[in-house]
Amino acid sequence: MNPSLAPGNIESSLNFLYSLNKKGIRLGLERIRELLNRLDDPQNAFASIHVAGTNGKGSICAVIASVLESAGFRVGLYTSPHLLRFNERIRVNGAQIADGEMASFVERSHRWIVELDCTFFEATTALALVYFREKKVDYAVLEVGMGGRFDATNVVTPVLSVITPIGKDHQEFLGKSLRQIAMEKAGIAKQGVPCVVSKQPPSVLSIIKQNLEINGAGFFYAPDLCKVRRTKMTAQEQTVNIRYDDLSLVGVRFPLIGDHQALNLQTALAAIASLKNECLTAEVIRRGIESVIWPGRLQILSNEPLVFYDVGHNLHGIRRVVRTLMQIFPQKKIDTFVALGRTKNYRALGESLNRLGGKVYLSEIPCQDSVPVDELKTDLVRHIPEGRIVTGGAPSELLHEAACQIRPDEVLLIIGSHYLAPLVLPIFKKNI
Repeated sequence: MNPSLAPGNIESSLNFLYSLNKKGIRLGLERIRELLNRLDDPQNAFASIHVAGTNGKGSICAVIASVLESAGFRVGLYTSPHLLRFNERIRVNGAQIADGEMASFVERSHRWIVELDCTFFEATTALALVYFREKKVDYAVLEVGMGGRFDATNVVTPVLSVITPIGKDHQEFLGKSLRQIAMEKAGIAKQGVPCVVSKQPPSVLSIIKQNLEINGAGFFYAPDLCKVRRTKMTAQEQTVNIRYDDLSLVGVRFPLIGDHQALNLQTALAAIASLKNECLTAEVIRRGIESVIWPGRLQILSNEPLVFYDVGHNLHGIRRVVRTLMQIFPQKKIDTFVALGRTKNYRALGESLNRLGGKVYLSEIPCQDSVPVDELKTDLVRHIPEGRIVTGGAPSELLHEAACQIRPDEVLLIIGSHYLAPLVLPIFKKNI
């Protein structure tokens, strides 16, 4: 037994898992395959739906899981990162993995994890797959951590693959060009496995189709399979009409807002349609869509004043959030509190944030490597008047200032990272 690991102790187990972060990100499948082999290949015990892409992965996974649960299936959901608790990453029918289950896994497998020199994400992926086997799930919906081809989740042979909208992110690992990134994402394609692809720019779509053809995977384009038309949108939800195959759903209330979430819904429903399961009736699908819970996606933290939190952390995602708020509040100035991880591309971010018209509070992510405030400000002043940019003070102090400065009829957007959640959510907890 590792002397630093106390049997059955969740704090000790989590410390062990987090200690693996010092290994950094090392893409490749050799270590995870050998670890799973020693764990009797849990990934073969259930049907998997594998989701890769730049933006929308988590939302699409959440919709697919919710609809399958609505149909009566036992569904595992593996996503990352978490907002407040590690347990959020691994769920079965909405229930988070228990501390004891995590501690038990670490106790049983830590020796192999150390021996094989596994990374944090590899160990976490193995934990999820073992847990799903133990819980006898019918389906496991798995979100790729980064890229696709060499991501630890790519050990599965799924019944269905999904590729969400692709943009530039994690370029230090996946390549500088959209072509390189698209090829990495499309690397989840498997021989004979259908792959549903979200709406993409023509150049990106062409690359994906070529890759799927090379890998012998079936190509299904979500816009051709499913039509989603929004009829109404508020700060809380959007109402949509849906049509695919011989199904038609009118007036469905979807809790995730924005054009981008309507596209994510289209992709998720195209995936559902591709499963061709007779249990997935119109009533089941409606219930599943209306039951979706996915925090951190234009999540309302306060109503008076109206405060939104979104985990968007790249230009592609942030632009979509800005567009959505401008659609809902065309006449309002919207203040923004933003902090970004150090590796994020923030060039031209000011152009998007300037469109909101309000103050921009610049901060850093507590306990994380962030873009320095001065560096971010230097870039933003190219597009935003310096008098509208606010800096200074600890992140918690600046966020309190931002929240106190807006009037009850005004709007504040908090954006930039999943890792802002431990700062943001407790402050507004009483208002949620």
